[in-house]
Amino acid sequence: MRVYHGSVKNFFVEKEPTPEKMGEGHFEFTDDYSIFDFGKMPDTIAGKGEALARLSAYNFEQVHKLSQKSHFKEFVPPRRINVGVVRVLFPQRGELKKGDKNFLVPLEIIFRNSLPEGSSVFKRIFSGQIKPLDIGLDHVPRPGERLGKPILDVSTKLELTDRYLSWKEAEELAHVDASTIEEIKKIALKVNDFVTEKATGLGLEHADGKIEVAVSPQGKLILVDVFGTMDENRLLFGGVHLSKQVLRDYYKTLPWYEKLEAAKASGMSKDKWPKPPMLPPELRDIVSNMYKSVCEAWIGEKIWNAPTIDEVVSDYKKFVKKSLKR
Repeated sequence: MRVYHGSVKNFFVEKEPTPEKMGEGHFEFTDDYSIFDFGKMPDTIAGKGEALARLSAYNFEQVHKLSQKSHFKEFVPPRRINVGVVRVLFPQRGELKKGDKNFLVPLEIIFRNSLPEGSSVFKRIFSGQIKPLDIGLDHVPRPGERLGKPILDVSTKLELTDRYLSWKEAEELAHVDASTIEEIKKIALKVNDFVTEKATGLGLEHADGKIEVAVSPQGKLILVDVFGTMDENRLLFGGVHLSKQVLRDYYKTLPWYEKLEAAKASGMSKDKWPKPPMLPPELRDIVSNMYKSVCEAWIGEKIWNAPTIDEVVSDYKKFVKKSLKR
């Protein structure tokens, strides 16, 4: 058995895939979290792994009802989902060829319904990497702006650092034709519509998210990895983030963040980056309840009897207010 240890979930391959047949494997979700490309942070968030596993399984089951195929097979409580396994072929190594089947498309497809503060779009526009028109906008957006219709973005998946691409570059990198790219976009919009409708029904704003797809042994596009969770998508309640953005926002207030960015800019090797401090126990508990409360509301099932989303957000606001006074 091959095991891939990720920063937030582990992937076990029990049966290897071939060009003609999917393999077998499973994801095991942990209580770890990762921000700023640092890797595993020093704390764990109680219940986070189970919440993400349950959310992922529920979302796959719902899109199956919408006739969208995926690699999902079943949820195994408390933190595991069984999946079919496709081949991972690296285009930069010449492993991926046009006409291949049963492989991970080496792209991340991002959908954006609004542009909350912290969105990478602002950094890319103001640094001159892109123009608003490149992503379907006719003006320079402002933080918090809700878009009239979703816009789609695409980035690399199998490189050391993800980089954004044009759709033509994506087509060439993935060795697929233009019609396949258009089908990928349709799948992204279908998933976005599902997540947005579900979030809206719970009084949440779905700002953005992403999907990954694969080409099956039959040459069909399927959803893979996971989607619609608080780690893959940005959800807000009354303008307050309900995702690991809360953790990013906290660490950005610490001297550690400036030291980390300086280390990255200097080209320092990752193993020498400054080590982050642990979270305050109060914030760690709030974030734990955040994951649990969203999961329970989303799947319509009480697992932990967590506080309501409203109550968790209220606790978080009180924590932020206290922190500002220090």
